[in-house]
Amino acid sequence: MVSSQSVDQLQPASALDSHSELAPALQQMGTAVVSPRGTLVFQQGQQPTGVFVLLKGKVRLARDCSDGHRTQRTVGRGHILGLLATVSDQPYLKTAEAVEDSEFAFVDRNLVMSLLNRRPDFWLQAVAVVQDELKLIRKRVKRAGDPGASSSTIARVSSEN
Repeated sequence: MVSSQSVDQLQPASALDSHSELAPALQQMGTAVVSPRGTLVFQQGQQPTGVFVLLKGKVRLARDCSDGHRTQRTVGRGHILGLLATVSDQPYLKTAEAVEDSEFAFVDRNLVMSLLNRRPDFWLQAVAVVQDELKLIRKRVKRAGDPGASSSTIARVSSEN
């Protein structure tokens, strides 16, 4: 089963203008990367190498769950891809694929961590990015139509993101 969200339905959780200083700082530190349509930016389960600030184009974020479900959504300009995996040093939870020719600013994990350690206020902005993702999870649970969703349902939906 596949569930999808389009970029039109969901604004990027970490758009350049919603986390005013973090994304531009990462962009300035980053190396330009151009990915043609169909390019895998990173794969679910892969160890993180860093974050990708999406400057142009659209990217599909997809997660294959152990119960056979696949969730996906499309994000646009300004989205910070791979932030949670990068700061937690845990495998990427999703696969990111360019669905249009896309441009990114790639920032190596060591540079991301150095920036966050130099600028504690950026930690708060990074937490805000993760909080935005959690809000999306909550909306998905609510849309599932089960106001009293069990903890296993919430755990499954949150593991999908």
